[in-house]
Amino acid sequence: MTPLIPLGAAYIAGALREGGFDTKVADLTFIDKRRVDNKVLKRGILDQEPDAVGISALTWTILQAYDLADALKEERPDLHITLGGPHSSALPRRTLEDCESIDAAVIGEGEYVYRDFLKQALNKNFNPNSFKQPGILFRDKGKIYGNQAPVYIDNLDKLPRPARDLFNLNEYRKVGETFMAKQTPVASIMTSRGCPQKCIFCCRSASGYGYRERSADSVVQEIVHLKELGFNEVQIPDDNFTHDKERVRDICTQLYDLDLDMTFDLPNGIRVDHVDKETMMMMRDVGFYAMHLGVESLDPHVLKEIRKDITVEQVENAVKITKDLGFNIILYIIIGLPGSSVEAEMRTLDKLKELDVPFTFSICTPYPGSPLWKIKEDELKGIAWERFDETLFDDPIYTPDDMTKEQIHEIVDIFNEYKLRPRI
Repeated sequence: MTPLIPLGAAYIAGALREGGFDTKVADLTFIDKRRVDNKVLKRGILDQEPDAVGISALTWTILQAYDLADALKEERPDLHITLGGPHSSALPRRTLEDCESIDAAVIGEGEYVYRDFLKQALNKNFNPNSFKQPGILFRDKGKIYGNQAPVYIDNLDKLPRPARDLFNLNEYRKVGETFMAKQTPVASIMTSRGCPQKCIFCCRSASGYGYRERSADSVVQEIVHLKELGFNEVQIPDDNFTHDKERVRDICTQLYDLDLDMTFDLPNGIRVDHVDKETMMMMRDVGFYAMHLGVESLDPHVLKEIRKDITVEQVENAVKITKDLGFNIILYIIIGLPGSSVEAEMRTLDKLKELDVPFTFSICTPYPGSPLWKIKEDELKGIAWERFDETLFDDPIYTPDDMTKEQIHEIVDIFNEYKLRPRI
């Protein structure tokens, strides 16, 4: 996958700068997250003499975030450290309890919450009882304050653009030339946030279930800006890009008129029940060339159990439409979902063979904040956070009632054998 500027950090940086903060970014995009040298990273951060540091972490990287916070606090006890991202949004109080070096945990979208909080928290006369804004828990003199109701931004058009200039754009353009894409170099853009679906395996604590979108005008203006920065392809990692098909068509109409000679990809996938020929044709005609379809399973019982709210027939229809229009198709599959069994997994594989399209798969992982986490939380106690990783096929932390860990391993091997077999 092409390394892309982390949009979350870039948006936070843009909002801080808009609020008057002198903002810098320590970018770890080109570093193996499992082998981060905190001594080097600590030195690079502290040499900037910051008053505050914000760290973003996933569940499987949370312990590294704690280690970094501890290392920073060891040398600078006065440094204010805030954690954001899906893990802290799902478990804010536990985040503060697990790591005393963390001063605050953001819940939801932090552009405005974090900025407003810092303006007060860095004041020597800060009264913790006076900060009532939701979306953040914080520690003051050993006591935890705040309102952990999540904050999700309604008007995305008002957000400042991601502060891409704080990142090494030359390095991103350079590395973007080396990866497989229809055109290079590649950039990314967020056009909507949230997803109204409530799939049992999906964590929505950071962006919420309420779908919010940027206007077509705003999206197209930023795409033009990326073209001016020298990028020729744009990946759109929205959770649900095609939820509002009228907006998608508006974006396509504007792009068609501009004739930018750019290509587009949707790496997070789209729902099969949002696929129709007219919309797909418009997308294809302005440069969308790959269609990743979030399918998860092709067994009707499993689809019902995971609350996916799609049918196998809809998958077949979406594949036919996108295949006929010439898209590069990839289906996303999850092995070991609730309600699954060896028979269900084999039904999925049989249907994949029948559809004759490429697919990729991950392992079902009950991330904190997902409905499945809430169901299985007691059973997951004591499992190390770094094991909450959907790519750890050898040691899954969850198995459905009708499967064993050994059967999961066997299914993974069978899927890999078929996926890697030369296709004729």
